Amino acid sequence: MALTREDVLQLLEILRQDEGLREEFRRLLLPPDLPAWMQKMDRWTERMDEWTQKADKWMADTDEWKGRVDRWMADTDEWKQRTDERLERMEKWMAETDEWKRETREWQQKTEKRLARMDKRFMRIESTLGELRGAAKETEYRQKAPMLFSSLLRHLRDGQHEVAERLREAVRAGKVSLDEALELRRTDLLLLGEVAQGKWEGQTILVVTEISAAVSRADVERAIRRARIAQRLGFWALPCVSGERWSQPAVKRWALKQALLCGEDGVLYPSPEADWDAVEQLLARWQPL
Repeated sequence: MALTREDVLQLLEILRQDEGLREEFRRLLLPPDLPAWMQKMDRWTERMDEWTQKADKWMADTDEWKGRVDRWMADTDEWKQRTDERLERMEKWMAETDEWKRETREWQQKTEKRLARMDKRFMRIESTLGELRGAAKETEYRQKAPMLFSSLLRHLRDGQHEVAERLREAVRAGKVSLDEALELRRTDLLLLGEVAQGKWEGQTILVVTEISAAVSRADVERAIRRARIAQRLGFWALPCVSGERWSQPAVKRWALKQALLCGEDGVLYPSPEADWDAVEQLLARWQPL
């Protein structure tokens, strides 16, 4: 027999009035382990709540991390863009640098060529100035020779004419070669004079003088070589070097050791006034045999 609506309403009213019956009816309807199951459900619900909280936090953290990643990516893109711009500027700078280096090399090559030309010009100018100084010094010595050699020789005169005459005769006779004649003609100053005093007083001396602003070893060697050629012409030839200064002190010592008459800034060494004995020793070294 099926329950009607009135039967159900009547049952509910009975259960409201009879608490014992209501409790018995509940035990019949619900399983005996419902409380334990409800506790498990409560614990599961709590765990689900905790997991949900953790999941929410993880999601929040994930969102924050994603935000950071997004910002990092944005920063990376900006850094990449700046880097690209810097690389472009660097490439442009490198290209400009290469061009500058090329222009610098061209300028350096042109400058070196110009300097080389200037060096040659300066060398020519210096050579010309040296020749002019030498010519001026020769002129000065020709003018001052009577005063410079007055204590050594008397009746000083230019010896070029007499030397030239003897050279012509010696070349014709084969005593002197053409090269040697040219060598002697290139002497800066040829002076003739008579010894002023001592045991050779009155003897004619030919002073073969090389003149230079700074006397070098080459000047000394030329004076000796040319004096020896003059000796073969029959002259009592005395080699002499003179200048404002010496290229090196050792050159002066060597010249005196070679028995040369040395002039320095208008003073003769050995000095005829201070040491005539030394002068006579020098003359003896060059006396013709």
